[in-house]
Amino acid sequence: MIPAFEHRTLFFAFCTFTGERETFDRWYDEEHIPQVMDTTGMVGAQRFVVADTKPLAGTEPVDFGHAALYELDGSPAGFREEVKRMLMSGDMVLPEFMVQPFTALFLEPVSEPHHSDRFAGLTDLDDRHLWLVFSERPEQPEAYDKWYDEEHIPQVLAAPGFVRAQRFVTSGVKPLPGVVTPEVSHLAIYETIGDLGPMREDVKRQLVSGEMVLPEFMKLPFGSMFLRPVSPFFPAKGAGS
Repeated sequence: MIPAFEHRTLFFAFCTFTGERETFDRWYDEEHIPQVMDTTGMVGAQRFVVADTKPLAGTEPVDFGHAALYELDGSPAGFREEVKRMLMSGDMVLPEFMVQPFTALFLEPVSEPHHSDRFAGLTDLDDRHLWLVFSERPEQPEAYDKWYDEEHIPQVLAAPGFVRAQRFVTSGVKPLPGVVTPEVSHLAIYETIGDLGPMREDVKRQLVSGEMVLPEFMKLPFGSMFLRPVSPFFPAKGAGS
């Protein structure tokens, strides 16, 4: 199913682990994710790892480890409080193979979602791949936002496989206890269905040919992360489509 949102917010939990991946995957999919599926605002979750897609010129690869993406509708404040309560009460126990502290981000949107024509034909998100692009959003963001929404994102969405893009900033919601929160001024998230390689090649072609021009206010290099899925998309009960 493809969930619908009124106000899409995100929680990224990045981590590393020791021991067997099979044990880690089973715990995440069969125990941990089901525990948060009934929290306030929860729409769905999916797990990713860094893909072997070659970085684009002018970017710096970012690797925080395994990425769990939780998609919410509305403020993440209620979700945060309920997860904190489960951790403090012992209802949620993190295994010893989870290396702490985790890196985590609560994100608020600063744009509406942008969809390509392909989005309407989707029936699931199981083969969703992500491209995360970190950049500096200026204090006076009008020109930056206008360029991103009216010029840049439409150019990127024309590349093979892209289905959706949206821009986010760090939420004002207080981080969970015991996590590391990286400084993120602005995060653009591009979603493809299928391998990221054809998309990368098309964006590279646009940059080399001059079809895609980055304005002077875009400070290079950008942080960039290509992610591939290692789980299906888990929808929460009652998540609308």
